[in-house]
Amino acid sequence: MSKYMTQFSYSTASMKGMVDHPQDRRAAAEKIFNAAGGTIECMYYCFGEYDGIVIGEFPSDVAAASAILAIGSSGAFSTIKTTVLIPMEDSVAAMEGANKIVAEYKAPSS
Repeated sequence: MSKYMTQFSYSTASMKGMVDHPQDRRAAAEKIFNAAGGTIECMYYCFGEYDGIVIGEFPSDVAAASAILAIGSSGAFSTIKTTVLIPMEDSVAAMEGANKIVAEYKAPSS
C-alpha cells in the first residue's frame, strides 16, 4: 500500500463547530479512509499554513483520491492538499533509473 500525506484547513463554519462542541475528528476520518480501503497512520493538528495533517495508506491512487474527494465534497474544509510519499529505497531506485537515462534529455537552448 502507498502512503499519502494530506494537509488540510477547516472552513470557518467547521472551526466554529469544533470550538462550540470540541471533538476528536480522527474517528470521522478513519471511517472514510477505511471505506476506501485505507488506514490512518497518524493525524495531527498543527500551526501554520494548514490546520492539520493526516498520514494514511491506501491500496491505490484511485482509492486515495476517492476518500479525499468524498471528504472535500463535505464543505468542511477550505483547503486540502494530498502528497504521495515515496519510501527512501524507492527514491534511490528512481535516482539510479534517472542516472541511466539522464543523457537522453537535452535542456532547451536559447
